Amino acid sequence: MTMPVLPRFGMGAAAIGNLYRAVSDEEAMATVAAALAAGIGYFDTAPHYGFGLAERRLGAALAAHDPAQRAIVSTKVGRVLVPTTQTGTRHGFVDADPFDEVYDYSADGVLRSFEASASRLEGRRIDIVLAHDLGTATHGDEHARHRNAFLNGGYGALCDLRDAGAIGAIGIGVNEIAVCEELLDAVPLDVILLAGRYTLLDRRATALLDRCAALGVRVIAGGPYNSGILAHDTIAADTGGLHYDYAPPPAEIVARARALAAVAADAGVSLPAAALQHPLRHPAVACVVAGLVGVDQVDAMVARIGSEVPVTVWAALDRVVADPPARISPADQLILLHPQDNVLICVAPIAAGDILPTSGGTIPAREGITVGHKVARQALAAGEKVIKYGAPIGSMTASATPGEWVHMHNMKSDYIAAHSRSTVTDTRR
Repeated sequence: MTMPVLPRFGMGAAAIGNLYRAVSDEEAMATVAAALAAGIGYFDTAPHYGFGLAERRLGAALAAHDPAQRAIVSTKVGRVLVPTTQTGTRHGFVDADPFDEVYDYSADGVLRSFEASASRLEGRRIDIVLAHDLGTATHGDEHARHRNAFLNGGYGALCDLRDAGAIGAIGIGVNEIAVCEELLDAVPLDVILLAGRYTLLDRRATALLDRCAALGVRVIAGGPYNSGILAHDTIAADTGGLHYDYAPPPAEIVARARALAAVAADAGVSLPAAALQHPLRHPAVACVVAGLVGVDQVDAMVARIGSEVPVTVWAALDRVVADPPARISPADQLILLHPQDNVLICVAPIAAGDILPTSGGTIPAREGITVGHKVARQALAAGEKVIKYGAPIGSMTASATPGEWVHMHNMKSDYIAAHSRSTVTDTRR
């Protein structure tokens, strides 16, 4: 068996392992069937997801809907499951299977984990095996011990499986950049699954991806929505239900995400679509994996894959990340993208009468203004250029007073956007 050619998009199976909420066997089966029917031909799972539940459900669904084994499957090693009597939510998984996990990256532990996964997957061919969650965030002071156990034992066991043709490729599945660099310094890897570190919002892995491209290591980008903060077109004023990196987001992350949402809305682009497509802009990224549960989420992913994101919008989104916006409203309803801009961007709904900041003080909003739209920061005369990101993007067809909505009725656009499109089944690089 050789390293498979990965499709551009895949499904993460944590959600069908009851991550954060219980899912029925029927819904899990329907999700995988819908993904296969839509041309999503890669599925990533792990023993950790529902303590075996996700692998069991994925194995059953693929046996029923992909008996020819056309889809690509990856799973992970490093955790050996042992019986437990614990119940309730554990590590975010609700009503999981009755097992607990013991970390074991040794040769014996890796082989036992692989064999157990193969059984739960109903003997399904496993194309890619990844060492799961090496790194200090998971293991703290024990990281060096687990890393050395993998390098001195587990890694060799995976190489033997690959060389014997039992699997096609080996690598690591992590959400830490440092451990990727450590492993690349020590051993060759076929693939790295890196979650949440090369996203529309978080570009910290850029240098690592450059290194992977130079080495020929393929990267699977997981967590494109950064745990959910990029999964919606708008970000409500109440951020209580939002997650970034599996935790409540800090204020600066919320501000930057709202700025991204405003840029996307201003261009008529879906923020989740841009988030899903963004990682593929780097040549090292072969595939983007997003968690799915429910036919509706599969349908939404397909729509996002096919959504057009103009080149000019990518450039504007990149500028938000490179130069974070200033929040100038106490309620965080408006942001200033560049000090020279004469318009503000609405990132939370504005109602008539809300007090808005302008260049000369504050003024009540004359009307309701929706997310993504521009608000005059100062008085704008007919014919005056509208400045956004420090550059003209259009000109006024009528005057506007401070705090007034600048929309299609009093502004004309002076630029043309190029478009590009990719499809679910497109595997070209």
